[in-house]
Amino acid sequence: MKRIFIGLAGMAIAAAAGLAGCSQKGARPAEGFPKDFAFLPDVEMVRYVMDNASPDSVARFICDAALGRIPEGSIDTLAVAAAYAYENYNDSCLIIFSKEFDDYSANLPLADKMRIYAMAGEADPQRLGYQLGLEYVSHVRDNQMTTGQIKEELSAFRTACADDTLLYRRFLKGFQTALRIDRGKDLDESVYKEFAEQEI
Repeated sequence: MKRIFIGLAGMAIAAAAGLAGCSQKGARPAEGFPKDFAFLPDVEMVRYVMDNASPDSVARFICDAALGRIPEGSIDTLAVAAAYAYENYNDSCLIIFSKEFDDYSANLPLADKMRIYAMAGEADPQRLGYQLGLEYVSHVRDNQMTTGQIKEELSAFRTACADDTLLYRRFLKGFQTALRIDRGKDLDESVYKEFAEQEI
């Protein structure tokens, strides 16, 4: 899968000499946030969390704050927040952050994944739907999803697409194409029948 910020992360990871030097902090930011946390610029929020939590927690914080899941404060510009962490982590901290950022964002519910990709400028808007659809087969496989679970997630995704019916149709086309190529592997045949053969 094409990873968010893969160019930045790839160069930085390649430059890392080893896994030593990452001071592990608590799994979560320090108890509570400062009173003015919600009013801090994105970079200051990330700096605070980096000072008080482990790199994997920082990666999850950036994604969740960008999606509005952190009541104490939200991130307005995902690209700026993530770039700050990439630029200020070294060695094993950078590797841990980068891997968790990629893995966590890739395994979000479909609607949230679309939002993260769009905020990060991950894909050409014209190709975003296709990309999400092509990648969705792996998500279905990794989570051993049933046809009912897929339908439920697709319904939520359709709602998230709102008036952008073209994005949703492109997603379905990408998903269908990936399923047809994948057919005969390890997904339940009911998944192929339900989604690879439907009229789009």
